[in-house]
Amino acid sequence: MISQQDRTVLRDLATQYRELCDGESNQQAVARWRNLNNLESDRPLVYCNTGLLGGEIRPHLPARRVEDRELGHVEGWFLSQLWHADLGDDRVFYPWFQVRAEMFRHPEGTWGIAPDRMRDEQSRGWRNMPVLREMEDLERLKATEHRVIDPEPPLAGKLRDIFGDIIPVHVKRSTIYPVWGGTDLSEAPGTLFGLEELMYALYEAPEMVHRFMAFTRDAVFENLKQGEAAGDWSTADSWYYLTPPHCDEFPDPAADTHGAKLKDLAYFTHAQEFEAVSPEMFEEFLLNYQFPILECFGRITYGCCETLDTKLDALSKIPNMTKVASGPLSDPARYPEKLGDRCVISWRPVGSIVAGERFSEEAQRRQIREGLEKLKGCRVEVHMHEPMTVQGDVSRISQWAKIAREEAERVA
Repeated sequence: MISQQDRTVLRDLATQYRELCDGESNQQAVARWRNLNNLESDRPLVYCNTGLLGGEIRPHLPARRVEDRELGHVEGWFLSQLWHADLGDDRVFYPWFQVRAEMFRHPEGTWGIAPDRMRDEQSRGWRNMPVLREMEDLERLKATEHRVIDPEPPLAGKLRDIFGDIIPVHVKRSTIYPVWGGTDLSEAPGTLFGLEELMYALYEAPEMVHRFMAFTRDAVFENLKQGEAAGDWSTADSWYYLTPPHCDEFPDPAADTHGAKLKDLAYFTHAQEFEAVSPEMFEEFLLNYQFPILECFGRITYGCCETLDTKLDALSKIPNMTKVASGPLSDPARYPEKLGDRCVISWRPVGSIVAGERFSEEAQRRQIREGLEKLKGCRVEVHMHEPMTVQGDVSRISQWAKIAREEAERVA
């Protein structure tokens, strides 16, 4: 049973969120991203990635009032979305609430082998210990088939009963392989070989690495195609590294649009675990294996935290790459000549200024101004890329967005 208080609280939040999604400001943001993705933008767009700041943002959200424990995270999601609406960046809010369908999973993990991970609570970092040491260890790998066990999970029905007349509840039924550690093909070898051990294996056991990469490529490709054949992909499943995929090339993302073709979607991949290798080894051991997966989708964003400066020639071979990351340690000046006429450049300034002990608006403005000058003439998004802290001062996020917007308008 759902209490009247819980129902009232969630319906009120759903109403506020729906008004935000339908509001003029959100519609204008959609139009701006559409222009950018069509390579017609009049100014760089700004996005604040706060994915690692939840612990510092949470104390600034309204107190939760929902009593049902299962519904607590739903209330928290709405509160977080409404809080982010005041940041002043160009983010878009989507008019649905998403619930994950129950999917088939191996108990040992996506690849049939449980990772061995050591964590450091103080730094919030981790170290993947090797679990693949010998060629025989590859025999333990298991591909994960695409199989939806429950396409209508109980929570989805529960939420439809509460606020389904206000905002749709979308059930995600697409691939069980995650963006990181699955479809990307980059994180899995770093996780199971161990990152340092992977670097040695590229020289000492290249056949083992090739065999592993071939296995993961085939497993992901087959899973994607099984999901497409089953009609379980949706236009809501586009993933353009957190930013909107809207463009004139294929349908806009929407709830309850299962049956979408992969070619109608934008997707993401990266090469973080292969940052330290040469362009030739990057192509041989990663990119060539990624190609069949990338070709499934209509558009591809490439890059996350890694520096791709020496790999731009190889990346230019991806015909459907329409966004590329210029990471925190990259030189943005390298990108216009190589990719500026065909891609959105997702520039991600190093976050040391916004995350530092003291925040200098002057230094932040100078950093963003200098980077945008190097990218002048390109279609650009300025992406505040996952600072791990703002020293508890969440006002820095909106300050960062304000500075970035002002500098973006200056170069427009």
